[in-house]
Amino acid sequence: MIRKRLSLIFITSLILFASGCSLSEEETLENIRATIDRSFSSQALEPNREFDNFNIYLPEHFTVIEESDRNLIFNDQDQTYILFYNDLEDASSEAFYQAEKAGGQYDLLETYQDDDHFAYVKVTELERDFELQVGVGGVRITTQTSLNHLEEDFTEIVKMINSIQFQDFEEQV
Repeated sequence: MIRKRLSLIFITSLILFASGCSLSEEETLENIRATIDRSFSSQALEPNREFDNFNIYLPEHFTVIEESDRNLIFNDQDQTYILFYNDLEDASSEAFYQAEKAGGQYDLLETYQDDDHFAYVKVTELERDFELQVGVGGVRITTQTSLNHLEEDFTEIVKMINSIQFQDFEEQV
């Protein structure tokens, strides 16, 4: 009987401890909101992958699945990312952002702007996870991720999107 009670207390404590270590959705979104300016204004990483129309930094463990005229699909293990770009929009374009804002379906929609760039981050809760979309001008990267990986994936996507250099390889997004 005592052993059974101790086991129950241990299991309950373990569950409470584990659930206390995870950030809530509100805390995670606030953390992303608080780091937007710093993330987008950080020094761009040097591109390490070349494609037909642009160069980009992709972490070494990412695998490119498909490249087409305006899309690049890549993954990291079982997580897929879709990069879409419109080369008719420059780095200060608000077109993608305005479309997302008009759609009205998001839990977070925040922007960043400097002299040359307009950027946004959108987070939408789905049935079991979240859609994360980060855009700069005419480029956006979208993925689905868990709440536990949302901040990390945001940081990773910003590194990638900030590194993009288009065909003339002079102007970075």
